[in-house]
Amino acid sequence: MSAPPKVALVAIPLMARSGVYRSAHDLVRTAREAGLDWTAIVGMRPAAAGTPLETPGVREVETAARGLAGVRQIRRILDEAKEVLDADVIVSLISQSDVALSKLSARTSRAWVAWVRGKPWPAHGEQSGWRRLLLRWLESRALRAADEVWATTPVLAQEFASVRSATIVPAGIAAVRRVSSGDDADSPLVWAGRIDVDKRPGLFAQIVELTGHPGRVFGDGPLRLGLSKHPVNGLTWEGWRDAAGLWGDASIFIGTSAREAFGRSAVEAAAAGLPLVIGSEYGAAPLLFTSPRFRDLCVIGSDDPAVWATAVRRLLLDRDLRIAVSEHVYQNAQALTIASSVAHARDRLQVVVQARRSH
Repeated sequence: MSAPPKVALVAIPLMARSGVYRSAHDLVRTAREAGLDWTAIVGMRPAAAGTPLETPGVREVETAARGLAGVRQIRRILDEAKEVLDADVIVSLISQSDVALSKLSARTSRAWVAWVRGKPWPAHGEQSGWRRLLLRWLESRALRAADEVWATTPVLAQEFASVRSATIVPAGIAAVRRVSSGDDADSPLVWAGRIDVDKRPGLFAQIVELTGHPGRVFGDGPLRLGLSKHPVNGLTWEGWRDAAGLWGDASIFIGTSAREAFGRSAVEAAAAGLPLVIGSEYGAAPLLFTSPRFRDLCVIGSDDPAVWATAVRRLLLDRDLRIAVSEHVYQNAQALTIASSVAHARDRLQVVVQARRSH
C-alpha cells in the first residue's frame, strides 16, 4: 500500500480564533502524532479575536482584503505557500478558500477536497439578497469543481445536496477532561461561540431572564456591544476563554444557534459531562442525543424563549434527569474525537489521491 498523502489544510480568512481555527490546529497536531505529514495555513483578519495557538505545521498569515480582492489574495498566498507546493492534496475548510481553490486546482496536479464544516452560504437575513445569491453561486461553482466534497454530518450534507453530493467525514474534538456528572444545579448556565446573528445570543439572554438562573456568555462578535448595553440580571459577558476554562463552573450548556453544521462547543461541553439543551439545527444533535426521550426533552426546534426556558427549568429542577442526560451525552461524545476524524480523513484521502493520479 502506498504511503499516506501529504496534506495541506487551508482556512483563509477567519474572523476569530474559534471553531475552524481550533479544528485546524487539532487536526494537524493529531495527524502528526499519528505519523502523518499534515500542515495547515490559517489566514486571520487583522482584528481577529482569540489567543493565537502554536502548533508545529500550522502557519498563520494575515489577510485584510475582502470580496473578490480577498479571493485573489488567497490565491496569491496559496501560489507561494510551501505547504501547498509540497502537498499531494489540499483540503479547504471554509467557503472563501473553496472559491479561491476552484481556480487554482485547474492548473495543478494536486487533488483538492472541500471539507464543508459550516453552512456553505449565508441564510436569509445574514446578508443582502443579491449578496446571498452571489455567494451561493460562487460556492456552488466551487463545490462542483472539487475532486471530492465532504460534510461533517448528514444534516450539513443535506444543506447543499442539490449542488453536490457529499461524503460524510465527521468532525471531532480534542480530548476534554470530564468535570461534571450533572449533579450541579447552582452554577451558571453557559453559552459559547461567536456573538453573531446565526448563534442567537439574544435568545440565551432571554432564557437567563426567564429562568432567573445566572448565565455566562463566552465569546465575542459584532452583536456583543449592542446586547451588553441591555443588562440582564445574572448574565455576564466573559469574552474568549481558553477551551479548558469554559466548562469547570457550569450547570448546563445552552446551544441556541440556528445554523450549526457540527456544534463543536456543544460536543466539547458534552465530553466535559455537562447536560445540554441545544437547537435542532445542530449537526451533532442526533449524534449526541441518540435516545428519543432525551432528544424530545433537550433538543429544541423552536425560537420561542419560553419553550427553551421550560426545558432548562426541567433540567435544573430534576437532579436524576440531569445526571442521566450528562451520562448519555458524555458517552456519545466519546465517538466524536479528533483522532477518529483524522483516521476517517486519512483513509478517504488515500482514495481521492489515487483517483486523481489514475486520470
